[in-house]
Amino acid sequence: MNPLRSRCAAALGTLLAAMALGSLAPSSAATQPRELVVPSAAYPTVQSAVDAAHPGDRIALRPGVYREQVTVHKNLTLTGAGAGRTTILAPEHLVAGPDGLNSILSLGNAASVKVSRLTVSGPGSGTCEEGALGAGIRVLGGAHLDLRHAAVTHIKDTPMAPCPRSANAVLIGDFPGAGSADIRDSRITDYQGAGIVVLSDASKATLLRNVVTGQKTISTDGIEFVEATGRAEQNTVSDNACRAPDTGCGPDFFFDVQHAGILANTGVTVTKNRLVGNQLGLYAFGVMETGHNTFVDNDYFAMAFQDGRFTAVKDTVRGGGGGVAAIATVVDTTVRLDQVKITKITGDRIRTFEQNGFTATVTTTPR
Repeated sequence: MNPLRSRCAAALGTLLAAMALGSLAPSSAATQPRELVVPSAAYPTVQSAVDAAHPGDRIALRPGVYREQVTVHKNLTLTGAGAGRTTILAPEHLVAGPDGLNSILSLGNAASVKVSRLTVSGPGSGTCEEGALGAGIRVLGGAHLDLRHAAVTHIKDTPMAPCPRSANAVLIGDFPGAGSADIRDSRITDYQGAGIVVLSDASKATLLRNVVTGQKTISTDGIEFVEATGRAEQNTVSDNACRAPDTGCGPDFFFDVQHAGILANTGVTVTKNRLVGNQLGLYAFGVMETGHNTFVDNDYFAMAFQDGRFTAVKDTVRGGGGGVAAIATVVDTTVRLDQVKITKITGDRIRTFEQNGFTATVTTTPR
């Protein structure tokens, strides 16, 4: 045999054997996700653990209150000891993020962050001039939030600072900008603005089995999809309405202001939710099919459909001011009610609002 060929064959065999062994050998400890415990000697704060973590690491928060703002720009998992036992609390002085808002937990840089078994809580102590609390959790820069078995609460200022775009419990995306979220089995309560807000056509969210409860003393909205897409399913949304000292609230869609349990548009699925004690249960725009929702004691209307084509299938309305409103202001509006049950209301079962020569038409298929 040619000696050169023999040496080459031997070297190739050694290389292939090493590669095979390498593929079967366990990964080194350095490549395995680590668990960083807070508080500990190495990580006294949540932010110190976030800063030290490698992408993919897990941060375990022991029971306690962590009074700090936390910013996450890498893929991480944050797990507390329970929503009633571990709390990230707004500090006395908040620092604004890249969007100019003061938030308690901020996600950015396209990070995918899992948060569970903890509470994110205000209140803040700012003013509109000196920096009010902007959001409990802020999702920007293409980041993704996976929030489960958690709570976001007391997202407001003390004393109250009613500033534009302030005090939303969870705020996802921006104009322009993108963010996404999967929020499940969590409680969103006592917010000053809205419970969950999803902004821009580049943003999306899945909201499943959450409890979203507004204020009884100030004006709030529950869940808002604004040009965004997603799904709201099996949530309980309540107590979102217009309160004093707000003026101009009322059931006239041309001249008054309304607040809603769920505000949604084309590309959003709304199904199997329970909407209780809001001014409007659902306020929808564009093209949408809803189904199997339950509306109880909503003040003005259970469902309001504006400027588009809508189908409601097997929804149930019980109590409250009115059943269904169809509003046409910039295009003709058609609403099909398929086996929708409406009982015990004090106002109109179906009412149309028409403006600028456009028509609103409602057809019904009884159960």
